[in-house]
Amino acid sequence: MKPLNEKNIRKDATINKVQYDKEWFYKFDDIAFYLKEDVSEIETIYLPFIIDGEQEFAKCCTFEDIIRGRKEFK
Repeated sequence: MKPLNEKNIRKDATINKVQYDKEWFYKFDDIAFYLKEDVSEIETIYLPFIIDGEQEFAKCCTFEDIIRGRKEFK
């Protein structure tokens, strides 16, 4: 498993992210590509993202969701 650090994920330009109520949410597809592992256990919600100037609803997750989902998969 690839080690994770939220500070590094937040800085990574390849991962789309949005902040709601002081919490960061990361686009699920970007996290799956970044981790290159099974992410099926990660809980997600749909939030609006502005991508390439257009708003779209995308599946996303918090850093805590990622950690919890990875632990449950072991």
